[in-house]
Amino acid sequence: MSPKITQEQKDKRKADILKAAKQVFRRKGFELATMKDVIEASGFSRGGVYLYFSSTEDMFQHIFEEDFEESMKNLKELVRSENSVWDIILAYIGDLTKGLENVADSFTPVEFEYFFSSWRNDNRKAYIFKRYDTIVSYFTELLQKGTDSGEFHPLQPLETIVKFFISTNDAIIMQTIYLGKTKADTAGQIEALTNYLKHVLQVR
Repeated sequence: MSPKITQEQKDKRKADILKAAKQVFRRKGFELATMKDVIEASGFSRGGVYLYFSSTEDMFQHIFEEDFEESMKNLKELVRSENSVWDIILAYIGDLTKGLENVADSFTPVEFEYFFSSWRNDNRKAYIFKRYDTIVSYFTELLQKGTDSGEFHPLQPLETIVKFFISTNDAIIMQTIYLGKTKADTAGQIEALTNYLKHVLQVR
């Protein structure tokens, strides 16, 4: 009889497989990565990997969810904090700037590839829509906090401001990946985005 595997051991195996999958995705991209690649990178048997994940898409969504949940947790804490909302936004933009230092070598390009390849896949679109709505909701709540306190006097609906911020944020990241910081003028674009937010929110 095989020894019983504890939940802790199962969790570690699952984490090890996801770690191997993340390395494969970063090396090959999402579309070209295969279950065979992950099996070889993980060192587990085929059955051992399929016991936890049914596909590379299943793996990607687990990886993305972990990162997403951590980001949303941090954003929730910021919303509940006593800090100035504008200072929170500036801190977020500062973190964005730091994150762009080596963005081409991060997991971010894989995420963009997955999103861009999803326009004809209804299941993926439903997943992305759900995540997008969550992000919009959290950021709108943050701006509403600043508005309620009198810190902001927005010139546009808060949800419109948030969606424009997300679109511009994604475009800056994408251009930095494809063109590099110098050609994309990443620093200048981030400054322009900050100036837009300061104006449209009428920061007091």
